Amino acid sequence: MKGSEKMKTLGTGVVKIGGARGNNVMPLLKDLAVRTKRGEKWVLVHGASGSMEDICIASGLEPDYVISPSGFRSRYVGEKERDLFEFACTKFSIDLVSAAALLGLWALPLYPQYFPSAFGKRKDVLRSVENGRIRILRGNYSGKIMSFNPEWVRKAWSMGALPMLPPIALSQEDKSPLNVDGDRLAAAAAGALEGDMLVILSNVPGLLSDPSDSASMIRKADLSQWDRLEKCAEGNMKRKLLAAREALEQKVQRVFIADSREEEPLEKALSGGGTMLCH
Repeated sequence: MKGSEKMKTLGTGVVKIGGARGNNVMPLLKDLAVRTKRGEKWVLVHGASGSMEDICIASGLEPDYVISPSGFRSRYVGEKERDLFEFACTKFSIDLVSAAALLGLWALPLYPQYFPSAFGKRKDVLRSVENGRIRILRGNYSGKIMSFNPEWVRKAWSMGALPMLPPIALSQEDKSPLNVDGDRLAAAAAGALEGDMLVILSNVPGLLSDPSDSASMIRKADLSQWDRLEKCAEGNMKRKLLAAREALEQKVQRVFIADSREEEPLEKALSGGGTMLCH
């Protein structure tokens, strides 16, 4: 069966691809180029962690990662780190726009300073667990997504563009830029757009019941099984699972966690190649 025959036209989808090393963006862009030409409406949310690490190293600034008391891993973002993170996002966006253009796909980055869509609450203080003790870090410029205005995404669609969202939101307090989690931003966008699906792509095949065994992937689960799912999630997967739940609670019908390294990552995810979560 040819690729164009086996793909079903879907409604509205949001896909998030991580910025960490090991993610391959070209297969996704090829997939999106085909699907948008078929009339599907997609939003691309991207991370920037790999670019951020490279820029920090080049600047002589060591990234400061923290583990919260609840087990979530994040990066401390002071004022210098925030400026570097914006630069890292911009670099990654430019790379994506250029690669998409070669495929005949017009990707339009919607940075919130110019297209106010994502709004967040600044988390000024981070608590980090280190050697069994709590370390307090102040002056943080990351935050939590609180709301998403879909107006600019819909305008981008009306112009024939693929809207692209960096992991940046405007602070509700003073409209300053905040570093936010890309998975949870994607969930907020999917909910606000009343999307049919959210696809979270990264450099792992899906949610594994045993993180050391790729053959232990959970193929399908629903909200009634969430306690079991949370016990399986470790590291960055904990936040992806949190984003998946937030999307489902906003009436997104299905969430897929799948591998970005496949030749047709969206097709693979939607055809059962990863983990599907539903109501």
